[in-house]
Amino acid sequence: MTTTRGNADWIDCIRCGGTGEHVECIDDICHAKGHCMHGDNCCVLCEGLGRITTELATRWRQRDSFEGVTAPAPDLRARGKLHAAAREVHEDHERSLQEADF
Repeated sequence: MTTTRGNADWIDCIRCGGTGEHVECIDDICHAKGHCMHGDNCCVLCEGLGRITTELATRWRQRDSFEGVTAPAPDLRARGKLHAAAREVHEDHERSLQEADF
């Protein structure tokens, strides 16, 4: 389901299905149980929120196998990482703070 908030369209996380939990552990026993016994159940894509922007979903799908992605400003803002969102805007001089959805 897609919802719009600010300048971004939000969907359920494509990695965890919107639960915020995904077994990120490399231990095969954890994968077999469906949860990590080491405490690493937080989805790395949405960082436990269960929602991501469609822009982040597109970046995730287009990446190479072992390549990371940089979350766009609305995702960073939702995670409480305003300093990272501000840095992203600062590095792109053509974008304004309005476009960054602050």
